[in-house]
Amino acid sequence: MHERDGQKREGRGRVLLVGHCCHDSIRTPAGAVFEALGGSVAYISNILDALHIPLQLISKVGSDFAYSSLLLPHPPSFSLSAPTTQFFSDFTLIDDRVLKTGHLCEPIFPHDVPMHFPRYPIGLAVGVACEISAETLGKMADACELLVVDVQALIRTIDPATGLVGLQRLSQTPFQRLLHRVSYLKAARNEALYIDIEDVRKDTVVIVTQGKLGCSIYCKDHKFTVPAFEAEEVDPTGAGDSFLAGFSAGLYQGFSVQNAALMGNYFGAVTVGQVGVPTFSSTDLQKMQRSRLLTRQKIWSLVRGLLILRCSRLSHTHELQSLVKML
Repeated sequence: MHERDGQKREGRGRVLLVGHCCHDSIRTPAGAVFEALGGSVAYISNILDALHIPLQLISKVGSDFAYSSLLLPHPPSFSLSAPTTQFFSDFTLIDDRVLKTGHLCEPIFPHDVPMHFPRYPIGLAVGVACEISAETLGKMADACELLVVDVQALIRTIDPATGLVGLQRLSQTPFQRLLHRVSYLKAARNEALYIDIEDVRKDTVVIVTQGKLGCSIYCKDHKFTVPAFEAEEVDPTGAGDSFLAGFSAGLYQGFSVQNAALMGNYFGAVTVGQVGVPTFSSTDLQKMQRSRLLTRQKIWSLVRGLLILRCSRLSHTHELQSLVKML
C-alpha cells in the first residue's frame, strides 16, 4: 500500500495506461445525443498529453475505429478478429445512467503488457468492458512501481443477451486477491456500494469520488475529504477518468495524496462541462480564477500553465516544464 508519496517521478519514464478505446453514443441529461471517442484511456491520455507526461498506451480497437486522428501520439493496436468496443450511455434517468454495450473488442492479454526496466513509475488499469483479466492486472503490478486502478475494470459485468452493464461485489471476483498489489483503488459512489471499504482499505488506499461533494480518501487507519470545484454539468461521461488523470499526474509530479486528489477534482469538473473528451479554454481559466481554492498555489500553477498552453495552441514544452519545476 502506498499511502505516502511526494516523491517526484518526473524524468523517470512513461506512465503505463491500459484499457480499451471505444465508440460512445451518449444521451445527455438534457436529451441530446452525441457520438464521440470513448473509453477511460481517451480522457486520461488527453490530460496527460496536455501536461507533457510521457505515457505508453496499451489498447485495442477494430478496423472500424473512427477516431485514429485523435490518438496520433499513442495509436491503439488493431484487432483482426473483432470490431471496436461500443457503448450506449443514457443519462436522462434521474437516479443513474443506463449503460449498454454493442460490439466488444478482444481482451488485453498479459503478454500485451510489456515488461519495462526500470519499471514504469505509475500504471493505470482502466478497463471499461471486462478487457483486463486478473492475470493482466498481475502483469501490470509486476511492471509498475505504483498501480492505480479504477474499480469499474474489476467489478463490471456485461449481460451477453442484452449488453446491459452491471456490477458485482469485488469480493466475488478474482481481483480480490490482488488488492495488496494495488496502490490506489478509485470508485464512484454507486460502485463503492460493491466494496467492503473497511476491509479493502487494509490492503490499499480507496478513493471514492462523490461529484459535487469532492472525494473521500480511505487510508488504512484514517480518512479525509478533498473538496470539489464548481462545475456546470453537461455530460457526466469521463469525469471519473479525468479525476484519475489529474490524480495520477499529481502523483507523478510528487504531490501529496491530498493535493493530487484536488488536482483530480479540478479535471473532473472541467470534463463534465463538455461533451466527450474535453478541451481547455479561457473560460476554464476564468472559472479557475473565481474558485475559492486558488490558495492551493501548487495546483493553480500547474493548471494555469496548462490552460495558457492549450488556449494559445502552443507546444512550448520547456515553458510547461519550467512551471512544473516551480511546484
